[in-house]
Amino acid sequence: MKSKKVLVIGSHGLLGSTLVKLLKEKGYMVFTSDISDEGGIDITKPDSVEKQFSKVKPDFVVNCAAYTNVEACEDPEQYKIAYAVNADGPRNLAVASINHNTNLIHISTDYVFGENSERGYEESHIPYSPLNKYGETKAEGETNIIKEMEGIVESDFISQNTLSYIVRTSALFGEGATNFIAKILQYAKEKEFLEVVTDEVVSPTYVKDLSEGIIYLIENEPKGGIYHYSGEGSCTRNEFAKEILKLAGIDTPVKPTTLDKFNRKAKIPNVSILKNTKFPEIRRWEEMLEDFLIQK
Repeated sequence: MKSKKVLVIGSHGLLGSTLVKLLKEKGYMVFTSDISDEGGIDITKPDSVEKQFSKVKPDFVVNCAAYTNVEACEDPEQYKIAYAVNADGPRNLAVASINHNTNLIHISTDYVFGENSERGYEESHIPYSPLNKYGETKAEGETNIIKEMEGIVESDFISQNTLSYIVRTSALFGEGATNFIAKILQYAKEKEFLEVVTDEVVSPTYVKDLSEGIIYLIENEPKGGIYHYSGEGSCTRNEFAKEILKLAGIDTPVKPTTLDKFNRKAKIPNVSILKNTKFPEIRRWEEMLEDFLIQK
């Protein structure tokens, strides 16, 4: 059986770089494209997308590209850029995927929801309810893919020709980017104590695990639709910080605070939990965190 050709867009980012590494280790024919590369794909431009698809002729395209600066999205000029990348880009990729008989995996976010559901959100949950502009752009990106796939029933696309997947995830961590873990470890060495919020509940997700989930879709080609992949269980940001420091052997105290103490432009969900009903069993976030910190 021939090895599948996989084009990873946004290959220099937190998720993309890890995914590329694992795909190569598993023997896939991997092609990478990032807007920062010379001749790299610009997903906001249909001609650029068409050129890349025609050149590579991939079996799967994985879209890890996104404008993820949640605070900056609140600025009208930055919102235009975010909308082009997060909303128009997925539509352009979906159209090209259909035209070239290519399967598409698009990475989305828990921020498309904002109802603070303590039960969590299943893949079929409707409607979208973003609290900030970033979430709005990502919800619109999902909507554009769903339209190209002729709609959705529960969490499966009506059209399965070609296969498309929207994979929502949350609170990503890993090597290669400044994220929550890096900041906690840095501040713990510089300050007498840390103040971390107790009113933001998340399900932390290791990019290595998410990459394995993406590879599961590539290998098994289940029914196209919406999938959720995040660490099993949940915690407050305060609890997450304490676990990080415990595993790192750092005894800097972590004190409670709340979101309203920070002067943020973007409103953040208090509770943001994605429930997985379609992927095989996913590790608990504590296991993911321990695995990541052991590797450091």
